[in-house]
Amino acid sequence: MITVAEINIAPVKSMALVPLEQATLDLGGIQEDRRFYLVNQQGRLLSRRQVGKLAQLVASWDPESERLRIAFPDGTVLDERPELDQPVWTIIWGRRVRARPLMGDWMRAISEFSGQPAVLMMSELPCQVFDEFPVSVLSRASVERLSAQMGMAEDECLATDRFRPTLLLDGCEEHEEDGWMNRTISIGDAVVRVLAPDPRCAIIDQDPITGETDTEAVRSILGYRPNALAAYFGVYGIVEKPGLVRVGDRVEVG
Repeated sequence: MITVAEINIAPVKSMALVPLEQATLDLGGIQEDRRFYLVNQQGRLLSRRQVGKLAQLVASWDPESERLRIAFPDGTVLDERPELDQPVWTIIWGRRVRARPLMGDWMRAISEFSGQPAVLMMSELPCQVFDEFPVSVLSRASVERLSAQMGMAEDECLATDRFRPTLLLDGCEEHEEDGWMNRTISIGDAVVRVLAPDPRCAIIDQDPITGETDTEAVRSILGYRPNALAAYFGVYGIVEKPGLVRVGDRVEVG
């Protein structure tokens, strides 16, 4: 039986994952996921590709109270209702996203931590700041297979949050999710349609806690799953039917 093992979001894109016991999958994904993101002085997306240690920042966002909290590794915490500047257009993976810069201490603190000027943005609408598709799905068995390929013992298996899945699944065969292209998966009250493989970048080579490069996961994927386009690992999907999803929910493949 396939079940939901983890539900994850990142309230600020590229910062630490936040595990949830349950979440509502809306048509655009989970509303609290990646509501905020960083851009550099040129207005380009700033992520762990450029600043790996963003993984050390832990963020939470409460949409009801409209409070954002970011904890820094030195113990500094910013926790307040952000003051927003005038809206501007930004580009996220080829899409135009309208967002508002946060004013006050946010820019200074994150810029100092990142070692370069950084502007924290809040998208005007939720579910706008995903990569290719709003939901990523990965099986634990695939992570275990990659770990074995890398010569790791079972108790040294790669941490699943290295791959930042929206939904991590238990009960699958290794890479079983690859066979779900253009099929639906029913999860709790929601239905997700799988549309594409997930192309992996150097972020999965980074330790998910420190952000430091500590392995060659991308190279290892290509070693046993060669592909001229990308190191595909896991799958992407869209939400066809919104609904509540919980850890432990059964997953039915249509």
